Amino acid sequence: MNGPLQRLEAFWRERSLENSFRLDGAVPLRHALAYGVQHVLAMFVSNVAGILILFAAISAKLGSSVDPNILNNALRSAIFMAGLGTLVQAYPLGGKIGTRLPIVMGTSFTYIGVLTMIGATYGLGTMFISVMIAGLAVFVLGFFAHKWSRFIKPVVCALVVIALGLSLLPIGVKDFIGVNQSGVIVDGVYQFSAAWPYILVAFITMVTTILWQIFAKGVHRNLSILVGLVVGFACACCFIPYNQMVDFSAFHFQTVSDFIDVPRPIFTLLPLSWGDFNIAAIVIVFLIYIVSIAENMGALSTLTSAVYGRNPEGKEIRGLVTCAALSGAFCGFFGTIPNAVYAQNAGIASQTRIINRFCMFATACILLAASFLTPIATLLRCIPACVLAGTMMSLFGSIAVVGMQMLARAGFNKKNILIASIALCLGYGLTLVSEFTGSAGSYKEGTLNYLVAVLSNPVANVFVFSFILSYVIPESFNNPDVAEEK
Repeated sequence: MNGPLQRLEAFWRERSLENSFRLDGAVPLRHALAYGVQHVLAMFVSNVAGILILFAAISAKLGSSVDPNILNNALRSAIFMAGLGTLVQAYPLGGKIGTRLPIVMGTSFTYIGVLTMIGATYGLGTMFISVMIAGLAVFVLGFFAHKWSRFIKPVVCALVVIALGLSLLPIGVKDFIGVNQSGVIVDGVYQFSAAWPYILVAFITMVTTILWQIFAKGVHRNLSILVGLVVGFACACCFIPYNQMVDFSAFHFQTVSDFIDVPRPIFTLLPLSWGDFNIAAIVIVFLIYIVSIAENMGALSTLTSAVYGRNPEGKEIRGLVTCAALSGAFCGFFGTIPNAVYAQNAGIASQTRIINRFCMFATACILLAASFLTPIATLLRCIPACVLAGTMMSLFGSIAVVGMQMLARAGFNKKNILIASIALCLGYGLTLVSEFTGSAGSYKEGTLNYLVAVLSNPVANVFVFSFILSYVIPESFNNPDVAEEK
């Protein structure tokens, strides 16, 4: 029987360019790396932008900046976990954790709104512990995902995605108009004279991103965020003499760690204790994991339908959920945001028909190597919030639009309309009342604090209300009363 080295040698000996269009088989290294670079360019900015937006939002709510070491580590860890998640999706652990499909993983924007609230209210320790524990819980459930996922009805997933998109809008808009910048808000009054440079840069960035999406052809359209970021960053540099919009002071190369460093477990940078354990935060993050699974299944269905002409198989759903959940738990361990399937990379696979797993291996290796280069994380920290807001504005809005499309596919029958009306009005509207949401933690009874904390999150609210209503309202409600109509 041939040993591992002999099998590897035989695998490499049979490499050919034709294997690019097959799931298995080796591809010439230069072609695999070129394809890997294409995937990395399409997802890299989105992968790190979520981290920057999350920590900027938490800093704005707390009134003080997050420790730069924690932020640098979060950026490195996001790149590292994207590479590791992509590798496991292509080459499953134990044949069960992973899909064995050409899937690229990356930081999920689904968690930003929830983690901003948790991080600002309970602290970063609670935020990362909740990500770890909820991820492990979903990982266990993931082995049975093909059985329980059918109990979450399409209208529930659609409404939750709408709530996600709406909850992200204030974060993006505040950075777009410079609300969180020094001197923009004076005595509670918005100062346009101080904010106009941020608005101009954000607007130029957004227009560049949109124009690239409109006029670019084929797979190059997936580079719109990267192109917008480069143009926006160049514009921001023009304002350095005016208001120091870009700060390069973080660049200093004195030790080896300033050039090369490894992602570190969060407990080495942030003291954790039993006081960081919060049931309400864990429940909220758990619900967002479930929502993210629904989004991941949508991306998986898009890939299998476009490339293979079929729906996902049960083992692929199980592999997807277990890999995403376990990866998410490790993301919390390393102090970053959980991963999700990147739809833009699934689009590249469907457009080019290059589905080879060895090419995905090359993509993962590029990401893993990049995660060890400290200057990359340092440069990313220099990107102004308004530039990120300009690139992300269409993305945040598109999340809510995708939810509307999902709701349309679920059908606008009487039952779904009633569920949507109540879940959005009561579930999302409740979180707009600051007198209610600001009362979390003020009650003597811990149970009330947990309840208010859960009800203060729009995504968790909409999920709970829509899920209950989807079973409480009978299907017979859709049947018209013919006699009454006559």
